[in-house]
Amino acid sequence: MIPFEATYYPGSGQSLYYVHGRVPALDTAQLDQSHGPVFIDAETQLAQYRLLLERLGAAALDTAKSQELIHKVAQDL
Repeated sequence: MIPFEATYYPGSGQSLYYVHGRVPALDTAQLDQSHGPVFIDAETQLAQYRLLLERLGAAALDTAKSQELIHKVAQDL
């Protein structure tokens, strides 16, 4: 979960679905574009998306802080 105070975070502005499994050669990234989904399976591009996801994870709140934020938002409703 990314805190509301974050004005920017890696990957903002686009939807990204990353599917991975036991065989990395079968990993696929899906980007939602205005003309439809784009599927990416080239290793060099996937490496960039893995790095993006690592940076996004670093910007995210930990589990406890995410739960606190969810409870706070729910109380404010």
